[in-house]
Amino acid sequence: MSVAARFSGMRRVFSALAIMAVLASGCAELTARHLDSRNWNPAAEQTLTMRHWRFAFASVPTRESYGVKGAATVLADTLPSWVDRVQELTLTAYLRDAAGTVLATDHKTYLPMNLSDAANVSFDFFLAPASNRPDTSLSVSFGYRAVFTSSSAARAAAGGKLPAQFVFFAGEAALVRE
Repeated sequence: MSVAARFSGMRRVFSALAIMAVLASGCAELTARHLDSRNWNPAAEQTLTMRHWRFAFASVPTRESYGVKGAATVLADTLPSWVDRVQELTLTAYLRDAAGTVLATDHKTYLPMNLSDAANVSFDFFLAPASNRPDTSLSVSFGYRAVFTSSSAARAAAGGKLPAQFVFFAGEAALVRE
């Protein structure tokens, strides 16, 4: 594993720990009220379009959680023309109440892929809130963190740092609110 990959993984762990520490302190909460949402509805196939990704999904009841199964599609026309690769990708699902407060979250991290493969990135999320809430007040939001690049830039960097002019970062996520 390269030093850059280790650093990236450590950065994610520290970020997650920092968010958990703030939430555990009781003075802050995770909110997704600024993100579009769809009602948690096991009877319907739904679509939610964000700036760079579209999520087609179904809500799936499970014994101990709220399941969300579907596929994300990159909106290639929203990206710079030189982008042909997804170097890093993390998709997140949020189960939220009517006020937008996040009750549960799950995320998936994917291996690098060609942009054409990002036309159908499948996911299964399992969202288990700490307390039971009625299904009627719940909704689902999504987030993503994606680093796009070009294949030629990735080959030229050969495991080193990619040139900044060939890196396009895109992300939307829940926020910590105090």
